[in-house]
Amino acid sequence: MRSLQSKRDRILILLLGTFLLAAPAAFAGAGTLAGPAWSSLPIWGGDVWSLAIHPQDPDVVLAGTSAGQVYLSRDGGRTWVDAGPTLPFPGWVVSSLRFDPNQPSRLWASLRGIWGGGHVTSSDDLGRTWASRAAEGLPNEPVYTLALVPGHEGRIYAGTASGVYGTEDGGKTWRHLTAAPELQEVQKVTSLLVDPDQPDTVIAGTWRRAYRSDDAGKSWSGVFEGMVLDSEIFSLTPVSGKPGEIWASTCGWVYVTHDRGGKWERFKEGFEERRTTAFAALPNGRLLAGTVAGLHVSDDGGKTWHRVGDPGISILNIAYHPAKPQRIVLATEGTGVWTSDDGGTTLRPGSGGMINTRVGAFAMAGKELLVGVNHAGPFSGVYSSRDGGRTFDDFAFLPTVLDLAVYKGRVFAATEKGLFERRGRGWHWVRDLGVGTVEQFITDGPRLLARTPDAIFELNGKLFTRRPFKHGTPRSAAFYADALWVTDAQGLYRLTADSNHTIPAPFSGGRLQSLEGQLLLWGPGGTFTKASADGDWTELTHESSRLLATGDERFPALMISGDTVRLFDREARKFQALEVPIPARDIAAARVVGGRLLLGTSGYGVLARGLEPAGEMAGGASRQPIVPEE
Repeated sequence: MRSLQSKRDRILILLLGTFLLAAPAAFAGAGTLAGPAWSSLPIWGGDVWSLAIHPQDPDVVLAGTSAGQVYLSRDGGRTWVDAGPTLPFPGWVVSSLRFDPNQPSRLWASLRGIWGGGHVTSSDDLGRTWASRAAEGLPNEPVYTLALVPGHEGRIYAGTASGVYGTEDGGKTWRHLTAAPELQEVQKVTSLLVDPDQPDTVIAGTWRRAYRSDDAGKSWSGVFEGMVLDSEIFSLTPVSGKPGEIWASTCGWVYVTHDRGGKWERFKEGFEERRTTAFAALPNGRLLAGTVAGLHVSDDGGKTWHRVGDPGISILNIAYHPAKPQRIVLATEGTGVWTSDDGGTTLRPGSGGMINTRVGAFAMAGKELLVGVNHAGPFSGVYSSRDGGRTFDDFAFLPTVLDLAVYKGRVFAATEKGLFERRGRGWHWVRDLGVGTVEQFITDGPRLLARTPDAIFELNGKLFTRRPFKHGTPRSAAFYADALWVTDAQGLYRLTADSNHTIPAPFSGGRLQSLEGQLLLWGPGGTFTKASADGDWTELTHESSRLLATGDERFPALMISGDTVRLFDREARKFQALEVPIPARDIAAARVVGGRLLLGTSGYGVLARGLEPAGEMAGGASRQPIVPEE
């Protein structure tokens, strides 16, 4: 745990070529600012939930993400571009992609909302445009999966939160096929399979077990024998040339049936993880099982399994084309797309062009830009750029990074598994704070503090020592007016060397930031400013808000209130509205570097756009009050 250098080197070898594959892709369309366009920095990867390979061209692959992006690859999944709009389905997870067996040029997509809702749509131009159609009878709830029926144009099954729905007219009207009282357990249908040899037979995998219909969804019966109750079925995979053989990947390893679900047999020997979310049966007999801890392979019909590749890869989907069965494409959670050219024996990352990453922190070490990328498996950590983010030439694996700080030339990372310091090119665990979460750095000239969920530590020389705090769990802290100000769930406190005062606050549970010689309090009660230690609070906005420091002199902070984003301009002495091309709630960090505003996001990577030339700073050393936007 002291050093992560070997891990860093291994991942860096995989990634360096990928980072330099493409220039940042510009954002276009409604909602962007007139003037400087938004672009994305080349840190590739993401949550890829769905894959579809064109039935007539094994090199054409479509991928759908957790943030509503749809990507297109024309080289078998090695590199990617936007299939159409940069963000065709904002706020939606693209839960499945299916080419229509009756119209091979038509691509179907199912969507589920991050906070509920669902939809089914289609594209006839590889995702460049999507149909907008009413879906009578389909409830506004998550749609997890789709199944289309060869030889029956317009017949589609949809797996939703409340069961199986069917359409006979290509999605114009839908019927609830599992509405009978005896089918109340048919809920959260996450997998569907139309039997390739008996197109009227459809099997639905639910959050607990499987059900089958042999009459195109008119009636259903449970197919439970041999399957443990409460086995959520993530995928159902038929075996070509073996009628009736179907594999089910579940939250408890894998099952096989040889009679369309009449009886199931479970296999688990050799698995290093039980939660198996994806499956593929190759023509040569090899079986691939994607788990939340890597890919597992069996060459003996499923009797025994062994893991290949990195256990940090969480696999959500597996695809291959019959014309090139040794080329495997894997969709993963956080780590983008991986490919194999040898049937899964070896894997390599292939996410160039995908920006569906989560970025939670920035820092500048001299001219070096540091970016913290989270929830990306082996690609989680700190990325380094020496040209303002146009290219990235270094990467260090770290646990989820919550904050970064540069203090007297030393670089620190606050993570979910402790505090780390960069020494040379390696990162080392700082034992002073243990292995728990470190949430925030607070710095002010000669002082550096680190806040954990239950304490505040101050760097004294080479050691972090606990700073006394007599109140509740510290929620936020900031240096202001020669004191440390701290909030907990109940109040606000001013700490000096010899005193500890409770300060009246407009609301409890807020967060703090020092800005332009003033103290700002923000949170669910809005944003307020205090111009002096003993002064009154002035309301900037009553809306629930967040403030993000940018590290810039002219544009030092970003305020997010509901759907509104405001950038503080020191020359104007106010927060001014800023249009962004993504939901405001998904902005997690901000930094101004070389005249560009960088936004770290939850699901859209790092977005960048130019700002006005700084010019001469107004006001000199005197500070004017921050005022609300008019």
